[in-house]
Amino acid sequence: GVQDPQHEKIITVTTNGTIHSPKFPHAYPRNTVLVWRLVAVDENVWIQLTFDERFGLEDPEDDICKYDFVEVEEPSDGTVLGRWCGSSSVPSRQISKGNQIRIRFVSDEYFPSEPGFCIHYTLLMPHHTEAPSPSLLPPSALPLDVLNNAVAGFSTVEELIRYLEPDRWQLDLEDLYRPTWQLLGKAYIHGRKSR
Repeated sequence: GVQDPQHEKIITVTTNGTIHSPKFPHAYPRNTVLVWRLVAVDENVWIQLTFDERFGLEDPEDDICKYDFVEVEEPSDGTVLGRWCGSSSVPSRQISKGNQIRIRFVSDEYFPSEPGFCIHYTLLMPHHTEAPSPSLLPPSALPLDVLNNAVAGFSTVEELIRYLEPDRWQLDLEDLYRPTWQLLGKAYIHGRKSR
């Protein structure tokens, strides 16, 4: 679990912010343990964590992150929501059950990787009682059933992205078709078929 109270740094969350490995996006230091506890001032909100696409820690051994990793814990019941390392995929979005969430970063004495990690945190309102109409809410704030129904009506990824990200959907769409740096090598070897 994420039990390291002597290293814990409490961050009071009133607005959006970021947490990142030391020196991000450059190699982080060795032999490091850092723990952040994000605490929202308002008790009736959730905290959402979104990982930056630049993510890279030491690779796992036998699919287990035991050397360098970042871990997210739900403080209310001590469950570990996830532990991540390597650089093959970016961790998924995490949402707290209450107004707190804990993040622990550990690196061992060997070869740190680049770029480390960066986590963007934002506040979510679980219940929008005062909202005049669901169409004015960003999709991420909609109740799951409403979102489900909306998403079920789309027939293309483009429509879905346009709905979820009205301000930047074109950029997101371009990103979908741009090979990521991990895939570039293969893309060049096999021509442009991967597109």
